[in-house]
Amino acid sequence: MKMFHVKQLTVNDVNYEIVDEGQGMPLLLLHGFPDSKKLWYQMIPELTEQGYRVIAPDLRGYGNTDMTVSYKIEDSARDMFDLLAYLDITNAHVIGHDWGAFLGWYLAAQYPTLVDSYVALSVGHPNGYLRGGGARQMMKGSYIGLFVTPGISEKLISAGDFRILGEMAENERLRQNWYMDLARPGRLTSGLNWYRHNISAILGSKLDSVMVPVMGIIGKQDPALTTAQMKASERYVYSSFDYHEIDAGHWMPETHPEVITKLILDFLSLADLKKV
Repeated sequence: MKMFHVKQLTVNDVNYEIVDEGQGMPLLLLHGFPDSKKLWYQMIPELTEQGYRVIAPDLRGYGNTDMTVSYKIEDSARDMFDLLAYLDITNAHVIGHDWGAFLGWYLAAQYPTLVDSYVALSVGHPNGYLRGGGARQMMKGSYIGLFVTPGISEKLISAGDFRILGEMAENERLRQNWYMDLARPGRLTSGLNWYRHNISAILGSKLDSVMVPVMGIIGKQDPALTTAQMKASERYVYSSFDYHEIDAGHWMPETHPEVITKLILDFLSLADLKKV
C-alpha cells in the first residue's frame, strides 16, 4: 500500500487527521459509515497522478479524528469549509460516499461558492431519497431504525467479535479496517451517532437544490439503496446531472476503484473545461 502524506489539524476544537496528497485542483473526498479515509486509498494514486490535490479527512468520530459531542451534518459541513480555508483552499470538487455523500449534498447546497462540482456515490439528494425511492427504499433503509437505538445496536453489531461487520464487508480489507477502527472504545457509538444526530434531517429533509454540476453513481446490487433514489436526484440539481449504474454493491471506491476513478476523471475534465 502506498504511503500518503498525513496531517493533523484542529478545526472548530476538533482534532482532524487528513490525507493531503498531490498538487493541482483540490478534490475533497468524504467517506461514510463505518469507514475512514482509508476508503479512498485505492483511488488516490490515480487521482493525484492526473493532476489533482486530494484532501481526504477522517470525519468526526471516525478513524483518527476526535470523537465529539455533535455529529450533526451542519457542524461537519462547517468543519469542511474551515478545514479547506485552513489549507488556503477556497473552492474544490467534492466526492462523497454514504454519509459523506449526504454531507456532500449539504455542502453543495449550503456552500455553493466552495463546491465547483459534486460526485455523489450511492446516496442521492436527501429529497430524492425520501420522495424518489418509494416503499422499496424505505424497506432497504429499515436498518436505520436499529442504528438509531442506543445500546441495542452497539450490542448487536459488536456481538461475536463484530461478526456483523464481516457479513457487511464486501472484501477482507474492508472488514479488517472496520474492525480495527470500531473495536476501539467509543468508536462504534461515534459512527452510529451520525444516524442518531441526523435522523430528523433525513426524514424531514428540506435541503435546497444544488446549482453545480453533479454526477451520481450507484451500484446495481447496493443492499441499502435503490437506483430510483439516485435517479430522482436530478430533480434537485439546477445544472447538469450525469447518472451511472455499475455492476457493484455499496462500497464501490474499495471494490471497483478503477471504474469509479475513470468516471470521476471524465466528469471532472468536463467540469473543469466549463470553468475556462
